[in-house]
Amino acid sequence: MTISIRKEQNCTLTLGDQTICIKDILRVEGEGNYSKFHMGDGSKIISCRTLKYFESYLVERGFIRPSKSAIVNMNAIQAIDFNINKSIRLVNQHQVTISRRQIKPLKDLFKAAVQQA
Repeated sequence: MTISIRKEQNCTLTLGDQTICIKDILRVEGEGNYSKFHMGDGSKIISCRTLKYFESYLVERGFIRPSKSAIVNMNAIQAIDFNINKSIRLVNQHQVTISRRQIKPLKDLFKAAVQQA
């Protein structure tokens, strides 16, 4: 199942001395008080801010938070498995685990998206 949810992602995000376009972000991974941005070109950028700092800005622009340690770009999702693995597979084949608390809200979100399409 491939779901594509398009939101305006031409915004930029400033990380220290770098400015990146958020549409190039595949996922953001939390590592303690740091956040690691995994980009579409395979590069990684580390920020000294927590995921919570970036969460509201990114969620408003088409990202989801499937677990405590990850924020995912919905446009980078290739497939979702709510049954066995409870994970999201991204376009770069990376798997992101969905936490138990987020399974129902994410199911509801993607059901609504499929009905609108």
